[in-house]
Amino acid sequence: MANMQKETLSDVQLAPTGVPVIGVGEVATVSGTISVGTSWDASSRGKGGLLGRVFKKAGSDLDAVAVLFQDGEPVVLCAGWDTLVNPLHGQPGDGSVVHSGDNQTGEGEGDDETVTFHLDRIPVEFHRIVVMVAAFKEKNKALGDQGFQGANNVLTSVYDGVAAPGKTPEFCIRPSLLGRENCVIAASLERVGNTTQWQMQKKNTRVNVKHGDQMDLIRQAAAVIAS
Repeated sequence: MANMQKETLSDVQLAPTGVPVIGVGEVATVSGTISVGTSWDASSRGKGGLLGRVFKKAGSDLDAVAVLFQDGEPVVLCAGWDTLVNPLHGQPGDGSVVHSGDNQTGEGEGDDETVTFHLDRIPVEFHRIVVMVAAFKEKNKALGDQGFQGANNVLTSVYDGVAAPGKTPEFCIRPSLLGRENCVIAASLERVGNTTQWQMQKKNTRVNVKHGDQMDLIRQAAAVIAS
């Protein structure tokens, strides 16, 4: 008997009602300020009763991450943990890339983590940015998660300007719930020459990152761009 494969839904079908969408691989020229927000809800991980409620209370620790490249190498990480929310603090470009902070459960309305890029203020030596969403923390492994199974309604939204409650994104990405990959390369940005304009490309590429391994997270960002 032939294997039956379920039809893959399009981005338009998966997007929230009324949200404009661009396709994977399409390119948009952007400048000024853009924000990339990620939202998710806690999952019961398929369990019912008390155990399901415990899992939902524990939540899932996803991370919105940006990696900045110079001369083809990943050199700056912007993430919500530790002191990485403003990675260029005290350096040229201070405040040009800012993270909203680490949400470890998915609790709350709207975007749970957001990275804001003031593209016209990012120092010219940075020519590429990779934006990722990962479930690679040790907490996810300890709760038995494979891929994004510990989170429901995972959504990455790209906004023109600073993200705000009720603001309509330019496009959105929903990662597949199938597979064990625990990281999505959501988008990449390439600087146009030495200008303040950037070419933004939607990626939606799934990769696997070793749990708790920050260096592997960065390696995966570099590997996807190189491939």
